[in-house]
This record gives sequence, structure tokens and C-alpha cells, in this order.
Amino acid sequence: MKFCFHIKRRLSAYCEGELSAGELARIQAHIERCADCHRRLEQIRKNSRLMRQMPLQEPGDELWYAIARDLSSGRSPEPARDVPSGRWLGFSKRRLMRPAAIAIALALITTAMLLASQYGLLPGGHRGELNLAGYLDLVGDVAAAEPALREFPPAPGFTTVNWPEARATIGFPVIAPEILPGGYRLTSVRLYTHGGLRALQFKYRGEQGGLCVFQLPARSKLSFGEQPSEQYQSDGVQCRLLRSQHCSVYPFVLGETQCALMTRQTDPATVDALIQFFNAEYKKTH
Repeated sequence: MKFCFHIKRRLSAYCEGELSAGELARIQAHIERCADCHRRLEQIRKNSRLMRQMPLQEPGDELWYAIARDLSSGRSPEPARDVPSGRWLGFSKRRLMRPAAIAIALALITTAMLLASQYGLLPGGHRGELNLAGYLDLVGDVAAAEPALREFPPAPGFTTVNWPEARATIGFPVIAPEILPGGYRLTSVRLYTHGGLRALQFKYRGEQGGLCVFQLPARSKLSFGEQPSEQYQSDGVQCRLLRSQHCSVYPFVLGETQCALMTRQTDPATVDALIQFFNAEYKKTH
């Protein structure tokens, strides 16, 4: 078997007459006895005849120009491939289509991200927007008719809810004390729902007038139109202060909850006490 394997490896050289006389005689004697090697020899001879009958093609002129250019510059010539014109045109079309496909894919991805951001599907993205600019105008109209403003008006788009039942449907930590410093008592809770956004309005009433607190997820956007604001700090709680003609607004964030305190109070000590009370209530449960 080992000798037969050796013969098969030498059959090509045997066909070309490249072996010594002694090796030729040994292989010839083996082929006469081994039918397998005889069939393999005939196949090799047939393939050789077919190769000799195939016409030789002269290389293209550009190949010789490329070789001459490489030799003159001292570089080793690289193997050149003669690509059929049809294949080259197909390859060019594919190269031209690739940027168009990438542009379409980028446009689809951008559109999907914009939609996901609008409806709160992206981690860390805004989950909707609550714009209270119109509500500030409403407060101004009510305050003009009722200077004492004993109670803030209900915000448009918000509906009164049963707070114990609605609490289970809110997707963010809510801070809803029934009594605030200064004797303010909770009178009603109103819910706003739009897309993936949930927001609450807590209305309080006290002897010195009314106030209200809006709460929504910290990832949501809270805006007041073009109302100017300034920095305000209440014992470690960073706030913004928006002043209108009839009330002041103090937006601040406690963990995952965004708050906006609206009050007619002008005493900084009273405002700080209210903000710190919400901060303490938040820390009790978190």
C-alpha cells in the first residue's frame, strides 16, 4: 500500500518522462499489476492532452505597461487580473450603490431615534414635554380677578383623579404630603397623560393663600416658554427661579422626580421651608 501511494505521487513525472530509467521500469511494472494506478495514469494523460489543446491568450497591453512601469520605478510587479468588462461594470454599480444604501440606513435610524425620543423609548432620553407657559398666563388672568388667589386654578389638560387609586399607575416616585409648612393642606390631585408622559398637579390651600406643585419624571422636559429664569439654592437643593407678575415658580429635581413649586410667597425663608420639606419627604422613602 505504501509503495502504491508513492507511485500515485510520481505518475505526473512518469507521464512527462522526467524519471530515471530504473524508476521508470519499477513504475511500469507496478502499473501493469495495479488497475487503480493504471486508471489514474490514463486520467492524467487525458488531462494533459486537454491542457495542450487549449489556446493560449496573450496578456493585455496594459499588463506589459504596468510591468515596465514597476520595473523602472524599482518596485516588484504585482499580479494583474484581467477583469471582464461586464463584471467591472457590475462592481462599479455596487460601489455606487453602497453610499446610497448607507445614507438610507442612516436616515431610517435617525427617524427611529427621533420617534423613540419623542415617545420616551430611548434610555436616558426625554419622555415627553410639559409646557406650563400657558398655565402661567391662566394664573395671571385668575389673579387679576381675584387678587388674594386663595387657590391656584386647575391646569388645562389635567383631570381630577382619586389619588389612592391613581398612585399605582404613576411611573415615577411621587412626593405628596397632605400638609405643608405654613398650614397648607392638600385639596385636589390632577393627572396629565400624553403619550408616555405622566404628570401631576397638587393643589394646596392655606390661610395665606394657595399654592400648587407640579411633579413629573426627571427625564421629562419641563418648560415655561421664553420665561427668563435665574439660579436659586435652598440648602443644597439646586433650583431655578422664574418670576412672573402674579407668582413665582421654583423648579427643582429630587432623584427621579422633577418638581415645580408655584407660590405667591415672597419670603425666602417660607419658600426654603417648603422646598426642604419636600426634600425631607423624598429622603424618607428613598
